[in-house]
Amino acid sequence: MEVQVTITEFMNLLETFNYASGTVANYRYGLKRFKDYLQERGITDMRKVTAQIILDYQALVMANTAHATESKAMRIRPVKRLFEYLTNNNFLLINPTEGIIETHRREKVIGLTYTQAEIKKLLEQPNMSLNSGIRDRTIMELLYATAMRADEMLSLDVHDVNLKDGVIFVRKAKGKRQRVVPIGKHAAAFLREYLEKIRPHHNKKQLKERRLFLNNKGKPMTYQNLQHNIYLYGKSAKLSKTAAPHAFRRSCATHMMLTGADIRHIQKLLGHARLSTTQQYCKVIPIDIKKTHKETHPNECKGTDTGIP
Repeated sequence: MEVQVTITEFMNLLETFNYASGTVANYRYGLKRFKDYLQERGITDMRKVTAQIILDYQALVMANTAHATESKAMRIRPVKRLFEYLTNNNFLLINPTEGIIETHRREKVIGLTYTQAEIKKLLEQPNMSLNSGIRDRTIMELLYATAMRADEMLSLDVHDVNLKDGVIFVRKAKGKRQRVVPIGKHAAAFLREYLEKIRPHHNKKQLKERRLFLNNKGKPMTYQNLQHNIYLYGKSAKLSKTAAPHAFRRSCATHMMLTGADIRHIQKLLGHARLSTTQQYCKVIPIDIKKTHKETHPNECKGTDTGIP
């Protein structure tokens, strides 16, 4: 059971099962670090990995004071899942990660959240005279309006958008919990502009491509593309915080709560299985979510000019 081959097969399996692109990227990163560690110790066969080797690796990861607890957990979690897969499918008889604790959820620190002023600055950064600028503004408007995860956004197909009813169908959601989210008239104006004028231009050489957001070559945008673009917009906006896609999700939830939204509505919008998860960010029917979104989202509460030329 050669280490690299086993890891590659496991990663291919995750992609086959349609794991979120962000999860796949995190697992690939974590398992690469684990593979490098094994290589340093001269281990090339998964069957040679013992519980002590796992404990030594965990100690090395936890000793890094530059990383947050959850970041350290993301180095251990893929390793645990890999060995669980190998033992559950009888490739190994003993799981060397048995009993290893990734991290305690109570230690998890929620990431940064933007103020409404910071959101406004970020949204103003894309050059609206460029096709890519309108596309990027549309993506950021949707991230803030819908509180979708970045990988959910990038997994959307054209047919998942219903502008008539003002909703988006999130089919490839975390935990396979599909949901419907309201777009809101503000973000919908940008999305309509993108669909009618920008996407057809990007789609010229890839006519069969159904993914909603495309790069300049007509191929689906990747998380790395999105993360890099938003990071640069944060720099140009001169924010003191590092700009990242997931911060739009937290900001949407926080701002809606501050303007009076019921936390249960926010839970449904975010697609959280547990209310306690939503509570860290600060059973209703879809129409209630849409009504609350319209009444409490900052961009929906005021008549803001879209700025679309």
